[in-house]
Amino acid sequence: MFSFGSWLLGPLLPKTTLAIFVHALLASASSFSLNAVRDTANDWASIPSSSSLQWTSCFDNFTCTKLQVPLDYGNPARGSTSIAIVKYAAENQTADTQNIVINIGGPGGVNTDFLVENAAVVSGMMGSQHNIVGFDPRGVGYSGPTVDCWPGHPERRAQFEKLYYPYVSNASSTALDYQFYAAAIFGQACNPTVGGSDGNASFVSTPAVARDLLSYIKAEQVAAGRPEEDARLSYCGMSYGTVLATTFASMFPNNVGRIIADGVLDASDYYDLGWKTNLQESERALDKFHQYCYEAGPRNCSFWGPSVSNISDRFQTMFEKLKSSPVPVPASQMCQIPILATYSDLKQYTLQALYDPLANFPILADILSGLEEGNTTNYMQAVTSGSIPANPCNNGTSGSTVDADTLIKCVDGYGGQKFENVGEYRVYVEKLTHESAFFGEVWPNNANTVACRAFTAELPEHGKLQRSIMETRNTSFPILFVTSEIDPVTPKHNAYKMSSVFPGSVVIEQNSVGHTATSSPSSCLIRHLQAYLAGQIPSPNTTCQAEMLPFQGSGINFR
Repeated sequence: MFSFGSWLLGPLLPKTTLAIFVHALLASASSFSLNAVRDTANDWASIPSSSSLQWTSCFDNFTCTKLQVPLDYGNPARGSTSIAIVKYAAENQTADTQNIVINIGGPGGVNTDFLVENAAVVSGMMGSQHNIVGFDPRGVGYSGPTVDCWPGHPERRAQFEKLYYPYVSNASSTALDYQFYAAAIFGQACNPTVGGSDGNASFVSTPAVARDLLSYIKAEQVAAGRPEEDARLSYCGMSYGTVLATTFASMFPNNVGRIIADGVLDASDYYDLGWKTNLQESERALDKFHQYCYEAGPRNCSFWGPSVSNISDRFQTMFEKLKSSPVPVPASQMCQIPILATYSDLKQYTLQALYDPLANFPILADILSGLEEGNTTNYMQAVTSGSIPANPCNNGTSGSTVDADTLIKCVDGYGGQKFENVGEYRVYVEKLTHESAFFGEVWPNNANTVACRAFTAELPEHGKLQRSIMETRNTSFPILFVTSEIDPVTPKHNAYKMSSVFPGSVVIEQNSVGHTATSSPSSCLIRHLQAYLAGQIPSPNTTCQAEMLPFQGSGINFR
């Protein structure tokens, strides 16, 4: 749908290392979490849960703990669950060392696995004087409670994916209707397994996770022999991670330390189950693909043409052809079953490409140029890599999605507007299409609000927001909001809207394209982020210029 240390306190990373960090950070949360959980689940199973922080050596260079927390903070008698936390220790402990919690977004991104895989890079970005903490929110990764709508039946998940995900909403005259009715299958599966008043989904709300963060920072204080009331959260969240950031700040304004929120979601729209304020800049982002490809020239962009309009016209023609004439793709090593190269899956990948233009614009160009020549190799590599909502290489035995992402959205939006009929859903899609002619039909089964329509859960009071997320809150330290000039799914307007809730907070812009500013990092941006962690708040109206462009390499020098 997701870095930093002080500029003056240590060397920055080479740009190649930084690019690795950015690419990993913005990887698809669903594919990353699913594969990573399988790799390290046994290690986490051996770690005991405790109400205090009992750190255990793990994964060679890390310490791990499971923090026991109540399922319902308002009624601890309902039971407890455990939160998986991994820490990468600071190389250079100082009096200013912070425990910086990272959240790569989702919801559903497995932050523990991400940190284990990328610790050295993240530490280099934030500063070697800081501890870096991966904290899996409730229901995600290795944290309880488990939320699985098809336990023991992977074939049922696979079938749901085949019914719900294959088509964007306007791919055919019946696609929207099929999408709407197939969405009910999700709720029908989840209600008896995780729904209702005592089902596990009732306990995985974002406000509950905010309370877990408070429990964690207080436990760190106790472990250090410091007063609990002085606990402050140091945090860097991307995309959905910004919802957790603003939720924590709204609920516990006196416990805000250094909080960075990059790629800001409109939290009021999120909690209303709306997902209607995301696509304002997506068409501009797509236009940048055509522009950057043209400016890069034929040697650097494989889809190059003699003008921007030529590239744009061929791009549109490609989709028009696929809409009526999908391309048969025989079974291969990439996919053991034959499938079709479709309008819908290419549109899904195009949206994902806009998240990280530095990494993905060249791939998109190769896909398009290959399809022009009748070659589907690059297309297949892209759509079966976990980059789109569901893998089209689905033989019916197991699916590729995880439920936490959608369930967290559903329970957080418990008071929001659910679609009562297909007519209401059609109006929603029309609104999105008016906002973005190209991506309006793609967003519905990315946002997945329609999948909540048949799902029911009863949240405990302490799992709900007790006030409007837009109610003004004065925090103990100003929040730093960060935005790209053109963000395809979290437009910069959102950053300013959420900043208005927290007096003293600051928005820093970067004149770049992509989801989050750190998808195209500049030395200016990194300098300001690191300085903020050291306590220096950027001046209002600060804007950084991008130093890395798709197709063309970069002159950026992180030294």
